[in-house]
Amino acid sequence: MTICQRYPNSFSNIRCRTTTFQNSFFPYSFSQWNQLDSLIRNCKSYALFCNYLLKLIKPPGNNIYGIHDPLGIKLLCRLRLGFSHLREHKFRHNFQDTLNPMCSCTLETETTAHFLLRCRNYDNLRLTLMSELNYIDSSILLLNDTDLVTLLLYGTNRYNANINEKILKLCIDYIKHSLRFDESLF
Repeated sequence: MTICQRYPNSFSNIRCRTTTFQNSFFPYSFSQWNQLDSLIRNCKSYALFCNYLLKLIKPPGNNIYGIHDPLGIKLLCRLRLGFSHLREHKFRHNFQDTLNPMCSCTLETETTAHFLLRCRNYDNLRLTLMSELNYIDSSILLLNDTDLVTLLLYGTNRYNANINEKILKLCIDYIKHSLRFDESLF
């Protein structure tokens, strides 16, 4: 272990001939340490160092706006993570029962956006969802697909907590009434 003379609290990178060795514990740790902000590397307290490090690596939580629906939140979370019953999610994660990501409606790949916004199998449910969203704020229907999916899954800081709660509940109702997620995932 050698400390770099030019930059205090930095380590010299270990020369590595192979990628395997470069990704082993010490070379990888040294390179990661050197990439940390000097504020973190120079912390005087272990607790403060841990707090800084956790803020760096732990993503902020996503709000569920006080919704108390364990099944609905579980299904919403699976869509947020991209690890749900949708064929594109299962195909991406190499589920053996999913040989291709195409939706059963044969329109396109069964992505989250397809499921929420375009799948023919859920046209009637979507009509209800969109009319309820229109009742909340007619400008919601003018959003592009990406922003609309984000709004349905996460809410937005444009609206207060009550409106975001209504939007997420509408999305959860859509998900649950679709019956798309009723069978076991594994």
